[in-house]
Amino acid sequence: MAQDKVEYSSVGETDKFEDLKCAQNIPKGFGVRHLQVLLLFISLSVGYAVRAQLSVSMVAMTTQNLESIEFSHINIRNNRSLVVYKNEENSTDSNSSDKTTNLRRNRKTGTRSWTVYRTYSWDKPTQEMILFSFFVGYTSMMLPMGIISQRYGGKIPILIALAVNGVLSILSPWVPLFAGWMGMCVCRLLQGMTQAAYYPSIHTILGKWAPLSERGRLTTYVYTGSQFGTVAIFQVSGLFAGTPSLGWPATFWLCGILSLLCFALYYWLGSAAPHSYRGITKEELHHIMGDGSADVKKRKTPWKHILTSTAVCGLVVSHAGSVVGHLLMLIQTPTYMSKVLKVDIRQNGVYSSLPYIAMYILAITFGHISDKLHAKKLMSIVNIRRTANTIGMMVSGIFMIAFAFVTNTTLAVILLILCIGLHSGVHVGFHINQLDLAPNFAGPIMALGNMVANLVSLLVPVLVSNIVGNDVTNQHRWQILFIVVASFQILTNTIFVIFVKGKVQQWNFYGADETEKEEDLCVLKENNRLFDQEPQPIDKKQQT
Repeated sequence: MAQDKVEYSSVGETDKFEDLKCAQNIPKGFGVRHLQVLLLFISLSVGYAVRAQLSVSMVAMTTQNLESIEFSHINIRNNRSLVVYKNEENSTDSNSSDKTTNLRRNRKTGTRSWTVYRTYSWDKPTQEMILFSFFVGYTSMMLPMGIISQRYGGKIPILIALAVNGVLSILSPWVPLFAGWMGMCVCRLLQGMTQAAYYPSIHTILGKWAPLSERGRLTTYVYTGSQFGTVAIFQVSGLFAGTPSLGWPATFWLCGILSLLCFALYYWLGSAAPHSYRGITKEELHHIMGDGSADVKKRKTPWKHILTSTAVCGLVVSHAGSVVGHLLMLIQTPTYMSKVLKVDIRQNGVYSSLPYIAMYILAITFGHISDKLHAKKLMSIVNIRRTANTIGMMVSGIFMIAFAFVTNTTLAVILLILCIGLHSGVHVGFHINQLDLAPNFAGPIMALGNMVANLVSLLVPVLVSNIVGNDVTNQHRWQILFIVVASFQILTNTIFVIFVKGKVQQWNFYGADETEKEEDLCVLKENNRLFDQEPQPIDKKQQT
């Protein structure tokens, strides 16, 4: 009977109201739940490093035109050969043709030219295909990964993602030598397919590990991994790409090694649920299971109720607007700053990473503020979600437009910091709303939203190719692109604000049978009340 009480009470009855009671007697110090949050943070950081580094490395990997490049051998440490292709501005047409012929001959027959230290003549549309092939795989596997994480827990899918991404990252610098740009597309496709496990699995795990009273803080701690990983890899990839002794391949190798190390760490210390972690204390387990987390029962996902819920539809739409804006800034900012603002590649990595430092700091700040506002009953959950999401999408969108209209580099960086930094408001907006609506099914709902969002985001390369095209130095074209995306962000945020809800939905408690009977729900409520009661002292007279 005691086990039944833990199962039922894990989704607290009070969690069905927007003004939820605060947990009492929270265990002090660094607990197992904090260890799991740290491991998820590291895993997401490494995943985003693998995902984001190519947007900077691509600048160093590519040249604009095959006819305007020449190759030369430069000796570096260990007497290895480095093939560099430089722009030849003053060459005649005939010389250029001869060099192009010699270059192709050396590519086919020269052994010294077959090295990873080289650049490729991929035009802008080809680069976009390579960059977004990751998101094709990511989107295609999102919903299946949500189902897998709901059924088997989130640990195994994350481990698979870390292992596959690690191996492919290490091999990636050699892939275009033998398989060209299409080989790179396949690698990125496979990396995206496995990384589709991250968000559904993390949300599933957080639904079990993050108590209601700490939900804002713990959730934002994990998801700031995306900013941390992006910031770190932008710095490193820009530095490596501008260093002859390392070059752009070193970034791939670093990401691969980190991913495999993270795999070993998470395999050793990670756990999908509190009740399966042997070292957890009774006090911490009671705190986690009794303060609004998902339960230990395996439930059938009520897709009919999820798909017909206006609150779920609102957060899915907002998710789409957020991802489109975020991907545009993540993928295209290095190119924009290089081609329009004329920023050097080393500075490009630094400038492109500064906004994500701000995003990291502000995300944690938003998480703490949201928990404080709720604990002191200054704002209801639903209004916290509305306000944070509006800051993260509407206000951020305004700064996105302003960023496109300035030519001064310093001012552009400031506006970029405000745009991307304030976008972190979505972490305590729609991003956490799945846990508000249905902590038992947070993974599948996240998978649904992420799948739809990334399907919509596939329009980004279409917009870039049709609006900007190969004319990447034309600021006016970029302005049109940023205005379109920012307007979409503002529209989707408005829909979220109208339909958002801040309380747990009734179908969150459905079990194996999607049409769970009403009397079963009454028993669940009674068990919650019994669990929340303080233990009564034993009357020794009655005992005798």
